[in-house]
Amino acid sequence: MAPSFLCVSSLALAGLPATSLALAQSSTSIRTASERPAVLTAEPARIPSIAQVRDAGAYHVATGTWTRRGVQQRSPIGPDVIYANTAMSGYFSSAGGAGGFAPLSTNVDEGFIPARGNPEYPLADRSVYTVDGFQINYCDLGAAATGGWDISFYESYVPCASPPAPTASVLLNGLPATGCWTLFIDLSGGQEFDFAGEGGGAAGTQSSTSFGWSYRYIGTDGTAPAGFILAGDPASTDPGWITGGLPTDGTETYYGPASLCGGSATGNRTQDSWGLINPTGANCWWFGGYSNTNGCGVPFQPYASFFMEIYAQSGPGSAPVGAAYCSSNPNSTGVNTTLAMSGSDSASANDVLLAAGELPLGSVGVFVTSMTQGSTPNFMGSQGNLCLGGTLGYLTGPGQVRSAGLDGSIRIDTTLGTWDVSAIPAGAGTYAAAAGVTSNFQLWHRDVVASAPTSNFSDAVSVTWSM
Repeated sequence: MAPSFLCVSSLALAGLPATSLALAQSSTSIRTASERPAVLTAEPARIPSIAQVRDAGAYHVATGTWTRRGVQQRSPIGPDVIYANTAMSGYFSSAGGAGGFAPLSTNVDEGFIPARGNPEYPLADRSVYTVDGFQINYCDLGAAATGGWDISFYESYVPCASPPAPTASVLLNGLPATGCWTLFIDLSGGQEFDFAGEGGGAAGTQSSTSFGWSYRYIGTDGTAPAGFILAGDPASTDPGWITGGLPTDGTETYYGPASLCGGSATGNRTQDSWGLINPTGANCWWFGGYSNTNGCGVPFQPYASFFMEIYAQSGPGSAPVGAAYCSSNPNSTGVNTTLAMSGSDSASANDVLLAAGELPLGSVGVFVTSMTQGSTPNFMGSQGNLCLGGTLGYLTGPGQVRSAGLDGSIRIDTTLGTWDVSAIPAGAGTYAAAAGVTSNFQLWHRDVVASAPTSNFSDAVSVTWSM
């Protein structure tokens, strides 16, 4: 069924006349190109440059003070950028904001922040981020100093659905209006919050590992159009973007490459749609389908995503832990299933990532451990080698048995609470890592060879714990 259309009041950035932007409703969070309308019913007006977005400076939440426009306005936020959707479209949407369709609704956008061990983002060095600030771009044509936004962040969010309880919320009142503004929000000094990558350790599809963020108008005018500026231009910014797919480069973040457009970025895995939540439920919307043949600059048809840049404190890094000591046999992809440990070998730190890679898509696996090494070919009829001896333990607790996603990995991380070095399984019990104690690990996973179900093992890793 083709999506229905509503004509939504929208304005170009300050100084240009009002226009209308066709808003298409979607019944699903992701649709194919053939399901999207070919053209907009009315093309939005363009702006000559982003210079019409004025700099409001930085608002320091902990003290309730401002640093007005200046070269140090972002300090002391960051220094790491963990999400960047900053490629300006030249438009803003009042839908769900003020002065447009479904006013005072909650608009929810999505993205992806990787956790450590993700083979697609090898520079990602932590799984939990301390967020200490963010940047927003919005337009509010109401009376001066009447702007206001309720902004929330959701660690795990299914795109276009009603969001869960927020991980953190920030209420901003008395903001600049009568135009379009860029504003840094400083959370340092006690307002920081921890934000886990990849949906807080959720395993599975892109939907379950997305994060969400939302905005809701709480200004005191409400009679004039107000909403966030649309952003995202993957055809121009992302070196690896494939037409019709999700932007997955993470340009202009600490773990991603530089943008092809001089610092303007498209949010990692943000979709060409967003969720609009009101008392009647959650609906998914876009502007008929993004396209751009203009290169860096204003897209021909805007991407249905909103401007947001999120900053976090630098992490401690993630060093290799332990050493490989045994190889298994190739799985059905033709290569060995790998296993690596990273974080810290300190038992008291409880900071270890177990990351298996090169797995067949969808393969279910469980981590196996022992204090003793061994060698048993074709264990339990498998295609691989069990490199453990003595009493075996299986990490089968909540969130520990997982299936390999598109990146071919299965990971469990103590910093996300999916396992704990103080309770390593051994037979029917557990033991605690301690200085001088050695633990050995493998992944045992399902596989299919010549259409017949079987199993295989990863390579093995051994670690001797320190204090």
